Amino acid sequence: MLSIRGIDKRFGATHAVRDVSFDAARGQVLGLVGENGAGKSTVIRMVAGVVAPDQGSIHLDGNRLALRSPSDALTHGIDSVFQELALIGNLTVADNLFLLKAPKHRWLSIDRRRAIREASEILERYQLDIAPTARVRDLPLGQRQMIEIVRSVERDPTVLVLDEATSSLGQSEVSWLARLVRKLRDAERIVLFISHRWDEIATFCDRVAVMRNGRLVEVADRPAMPQDRAVRLMTGRDTSGGFPPKVPPREGTLLGVDNLEGPMLSRTTFSLAPGEILGLGGLVGQGQTELLRALFGVLPLRGGSVALKGRPLRLRGPRDAIGAGIAYVPLERKSEGVFLDKSVAFNMTFASLALGWLSSWFGLIRFRKERATVAEAIDRLKIRTRSGHTPIRALSGGNQQKVLLEKWLQMRPAVLLLDDVTRGVDISTKHQIYELVRALAREGVGVIFYSSDTYELVGLADRVLVMADGEIRKSLAGSELSSAAIVDAAFGSRVGS
Repeated sequence: MLSIRGIDKRFGATHAVRDVSFDAARGQVLGLVGENGAGKSTVIRMVAGVVAPDQGSIHLDGNRLALRSPSDALTHGIDSVFQELALIGNLTVADNLFLLKAPKHRWLSIDRRRAIREASEILERYQLDIAPTARVRDLPLGQRQMIEIVRSVERDPTVLVLDEATSSLGQSEVSWLARLVRKLRDAERIVLFISHRWDEIATFCDRVAVMRNGRLVEVADRPAMPQDRAVRLMTGRDTSGGFPPKVPPREGTLLGVDNLEGPMLSRTTFSLAPGEILGLGGLVGQGQTELLRALFGVLPLRGGSVALKGRPLRLRGPRDAIGAGIAYVPLERKSEGVFLDKSVAFNMTFASLALGWLSSWFGLIRFRKERATVAEAIDRLKIRTRSGHTPIRALSGGNQQKVLLEKWLQMRPAVLLLDDVTRGVDISTKHQIYELVRALAREGVGVIFYSSDTYELVGLADRVLVMADGEIRKSLAGSELSSAAIVDAAFGSRVGS
């Protein structure tokens, strides 16, 4: 039994966790849900030994634990997998699997041949088709996540913490993890599970603990906690309306893409209508991100053409794309989207400043207009921040995402490219993003978005292009558009676009 008793944690003026107590029994998967900033990740990090509680205690099988570091937690049988991976990119898969316990020769040097052989056996046991000699940095994000999960499970922990561990996984990979978690539950292990996807909470969890504003609101068996009730407890309001209603796109072609050839792209052809929300589906790592990055000028193209409003584009870099009216919100927001040590205001307005939209004729920054723009956006998007001067690293992931979206919305783009923007974002913020995207479409903005969540693609997109091996395998719309159809097309043969 894992018992949490009265734990409390402050970070400066922020009271992140307030007097939280709950139990998780052996052979049980306990889901923690709540909005970004609700305190669930702080609770998890205290259990994992990453941060220490200011008050309260943590007990495992009746023994009070003093967890001063993740290695302390590991010594007591608690291991963790977080959304931010802890693998070493320039090492091999085998090296990462045996990072703390590499097999050695009798003279204490690492036995690399044995390490590769044992790593191959581990990967085969977990049904992962990955070469043990592959560099981790060269693998798709989903496979890296799976390797880290396998490494933790191989340590045979009593408690396994999974904090947004499915955020980088496609549907088939989530199913793989669900089978693995069931085996852990059958082996009388304890799993603490955080996800912002309710279908995963329903699939993985036996019990659900709901948090709001740092407090534990309620713990209940999963069947007694339907989604609409959980959302009301998380937010204090009802957001069960689902996705905003779809509106037919306008006539004509806004963006024309013809026979693109490039990294992970082959003969990619499609069109985007004004006001259309075009989804990109398929298994993880099939060229969806590469397509978005190519359209933003980040990846070089070997062939093909792109035209916006009938005018051919030469995309030599992001400046060309931005100048044409194309905006891009990347998958890795912390490394590619925001300046973590800069303020909310800077991150929200630096693109507008660079393009001169908040400057006078003489190149001077119009500070009054900048402050008004930031204040209005914070209020309109309900960004949880003390002020525009707050460093963006202090914000939750969902609020960082809102700032990143607003940065590009200020340029009033013709085309908005979104790369899995709701990954790691709470349910309430997801609904805000859905409403925002649909509102832009009603204004005639063309939106192309990739999502690893087929439910999201079906609910938000007007049309979905399913990709595999860098090609568009099928186009789905209307009554043909369903989660089953997306998965079927991802695994099927190419039938045109």
